Amino acid sequence: MLPLRISIESIRRVIDTNGSRPVVVLVDDLEDYACKYDASSKLISEYLAHCFLRIWELPILDATIVQILPEHVGTSILSNRTQLHHFNKPCFGLRYNNLATDASNLLVGLKSDYNELQKFQNRYDLLKIGLFDLWIANTDRSINNYNLLINSNKGYYEITPIDHSDIFDGCRLGQDLAQLTEYDSILSSDLAKTLLYNNKKIAEETRLLLNNFPNFVTACNNALPEIVAGIPNDWCSDKGTLHEQIKSSIIDNATWIADTKANFKELVAEYIIKR
Repeated sequence: MLPLRISIESIRRVIDTNGSRPVVVLVDDLEDYACKYDASSKLISEYLAHCFLRIWELPILDATIVQILPEHVGTSILSNRTQLHHFNKPCFGLRYNNLATDASNLLVGLKSDYNELQKFQNRYDLLKIGLFDLWIANTDRSINNYNLLINSNKGYYEITPIDHSDIFDGCRLGQDLAQLTEYDSILSSDLAKTLLYNNKKIAEETRLLLNNFPNFVTACNNALPEIVAGIPNDWCSDKGTLHEQIKSSIIDNATWIADTKANFKELVAEYIIKR
């Protein structure tokens, strides 16, 4: 369950993106958070993905639920995409780090520069992120939109996945979900081909991930009641139905699990190992 924080001063800035328009605000733990205030279904997706990423032992940013007070929503940030009523419900906030950079195709220029590539200490997490995305049908991350942050620490770099408002095949939970295509997956991106270059290591990591995949799913299932209980009531009025939809879509669905594994193996073989 995430803590609830309250804003203590006016919104500092807006982060303009092609999708959501997060706002940065200082809250009562004296930290800045980038807050999303989208439709409740998208906030639930962000929250669920954050909880599942933690269970999968992937890097995450500190998260919290943020109530931005009306007096802290200045008129200067309002637009067609950002209205005052959007802040009537709590927001989903991630700890803001203005020193982190978005992963881009500039990194592709490092191809074969192994001294630099080795500074990306968790580069093989791209494989796990790719499998995670397939499992939750994350259409937010693709070959053209990496949604990865690069954090620098003493000359080394860590890759952190962000932005998960369109998991479940674009918030289609409760309907038949579609597997990601090659165009939707980070595994077929130029970035993956650049950072993942040791075929023997790739094959080993792929085997380990597939072996551990059922354990990740089981762990998420075990934690699911507590995770769903932690969703703010303002986001979800029927947590029982949500719980069952998640289980039937990506946890208890043997066909979905098998298709996810097959899709992962095919994408790795076609776009990462086969070059």
